[in-house]
Amino acid sequence: MNRSALLLVVGVIVGGAIGWFTAPKPAVDISVGGVKIQVQGDKGGTSMTAKDTGGGAMQVQVGERSSLLSDPLWRTVLFAAIGGGLGLVLAGVMGRRAA
Repeated sequence: MNRSALLLVVGVIVGGAIGWFTAPKPAVDISVGGVKIQVQGDKGGTSMTAKDTGGGAMQVQVGERSSLLSDPLWRTVLFAAIGGGLGLVLAGVMGRRAA
């Protein structure tokens, strides 16, 4: 396997791993006194559920502008593409120095 292909593959794998493992967590749980709040951001908007100790509940949907970086799949693809591009650039620089 030549150097360019090897650095491309390594860049895609490293970039994809960085994108996947640094993606924001999709849910947050908060307890304040007798109220428990759960916020989930893994869909197009943000959903919040609040429950009190008496069993009553309220759900609120709030729309948000989601970016490519908030979705773990697109974040992984984007970081993998950036890593692959950096791998190819590094291979080009190393090839010029060897020549």
